This record gives sequence, C-alpha cells and structure tokens, in this order.
Amino acid sequence: MTTARKVFTLGCSAALAALFVAGAAEAHDPKGKGGLPMVYQKRVMAGVKGLESMDNSDQAKGMYSRLVQWPPTYAKLRVCFMGGNDETNAKVAEISKRWSDDAGMGLKLDFGKSGKPRQCDPNGRESQVRISYDKPGYWSMLGQNSVVYTAQEEPSLNLEGFDKVDVSVLDKPEPTGIILHEVGHALGFLHEHQSPVSTCANDFNWDFITKYLSGPPNNWDEETIKFNMAPFGGEDLMMTEFDSKSVMLYSFPAEYYVDGDKSKCFIPASNTAISDNDRVTINYMYPADASARVKNFEQSKAQFAEIVKKAEAAGKRATGLDYEDAYFGAKGVAADEE
Repeated sequence: MTTARKVFTLGCSAALAALFVAGAAEAHDPKGKGGLPMVYQKRVMAGVKGLESMDNSDQAKGMYSRLVQWPPTYAKLRVCFMGGNDETNAKVAEISKRWSDDAGMGLKLDFGKSGKPRQCDPNGRESQVRISYDKPGYWSMLGQNSVVYTAQEEPSLNLEGFDKVDVSVLDKPEPTGIILHEVGHALGFLHEHQSPVSTCANDFNWDFITKYLSGPPNNWDEETIKFNMAPFGGEDLMMTEFDSKSVMLYSFPAEYYVDGDKSKCFIPASNTAISDNDRVTINYMYPADASARVKNFEQSKAQFAEIVKKAEAAGKRATGLDYEDAYFGAKGVAADEE
C-alpha cells in the first residue's frame, strides 16, 4: 500500500476546527449530501493541532491560510479518475478546466489524453487530484491537503453517482456547478459564506441551523456545525468583498437566515459558473507571471520558517509532521511532464 506524501494520522479535539488549514470546505456538505470521510477529517484536525501548538495568533492563522496553496513548483496538477468511463471522465475534465483555461492563470489542470483521461495508478507517479464517484456526497480536500493528508490510493475529490447518469446531464447547470465548486476546493478555495468579510454569520438563524444540522442526515454536534458554517478568523487571508455570484457560495434554505430570503447571503439556487471575483482571486493565487508566484511563495515560506523558529526557541516544536517539507518542499510537476 502506498502512502500520502506526508500523512498525519493522530487524532485531536474538534474544538480546534476554527483554524483555517483544517478547511471547513473539506467537511461539507451542510445541505446533507455527505461530507469528507471522517478518517480524513481526523488526519487534518491532527495537523491543525500541530500548527496551533506552535502559534495560534491571528497573524499565524493568516499564514496558515496560505499553506493549502499549490507551490510554484507545480506548473500543473496531475488529475486522475478512480473509475468512471472515458466519456464521463472527459466531460468532468472539460468542465473542470474552466478554472485553468485562462491566460491569467498560472496553474493548469492536466487530465492526460483528451479522449481518454488518466486513470489513477497508486503505484505510479503522484496525482495531486484523484476523483472518485463511489463515496457518499460531493466533497474535496483543500488544495495541497490532498497530497499531505491522503494517500495515492485514496480519492481526494468525490462526485457521487456522476458516473451513473447520461453524460449530457453533466452539462446542466447544477451538475456543472457542483464540479466547479469541488474543483475550486481542490485549488484551495473556501466556501464564500465563511469569508471573514461576508457577515453571513450575523444573518444566520443559528437556532434553526443548529436544530436542523444536528438531525439526520448530518447528525452534527455543535462544534461541527460551527466548523462548517461560521466564518474564519485570522489576519492576512486572501479576501475580496463578499461575492454573491461566487461558485463557492452555497444556496441555503431561506430558513437559515433571520431575514429569510431578504438576507444578502441568500441565493435561491447555487451559482453554477465561475464569477468575475472567483477569477480575480484564482489568478491572484496562481498568477501566470511565474516570478510573482515564486515571490508570494517565498514570502509565505519565510513567514512560516519564522513561526517554526520561534516555536523551537520556546520548546514548542510540533511533532508528527514536518510542515515545512510537507507544504514547501514538494518537487511539483513541470509543464512538460506527462
């Protein structure tokens, strides 16, 4: 059995869920369509505990928010499928590449041959995004977490049942939106309602949400509900103004909001296309200008190294995972690699 590049397997308290790197984006769906497998959640939460043990300040949390970004050593991400037929996989690939087929985007998605997309080979070269159809729900690991916390034989993104429908169905708005949403997470995007600038938390009817999500099919405890619904804190997050058109914004029932469908966070149906602000943000995260991408990466690397240095001096060095190597040491994938 092959393993992830760096898999952290210790457990930790759900109270640590407020830290960004755990990624509430990974623990959805708050609408009850299934969520990230619990074994994955435990690994990521253990990683969160390690980060918090070094420094849990807002400034440090802001730094941690960038750990999930793919380093500039990745000119592209190798994507593979765990099952599915060529026609379905090709359609999923076509829709997914709307994120990367833009002149301003410096990170491409590589699915292999256009008519016969790559099938996953756990004993072959590393694939950064591994798409399955046979797990419950729609979910994705967040950015680099897909190779830090999951193994090559494990899926990092799931589209339940998409391989069981006629391929023409995937061109309909809702399935297209689901694919773009989950691939957005794979690139490092959070849910829009959890942006610190969204103020959606102030609009939420928390009594209703808590009662609803604590029942089936979610059966979440209060900490898990907050983890998936509350905004993130920390300084230096990559934020634009709240975007009601973002493909990363969930459509929740009007009952989720104190003011019902009058809330600015309410949308009657999930967005199904990449918004202008989504495009600006992804191009900022992965600019086509390679030097700018390297500069941003080196700045984050230096900031994280300073956190580690201070933690070591205070005798608080995290154990179980070499974060610097896991998040900053990847060999990556060159543009001309197959």
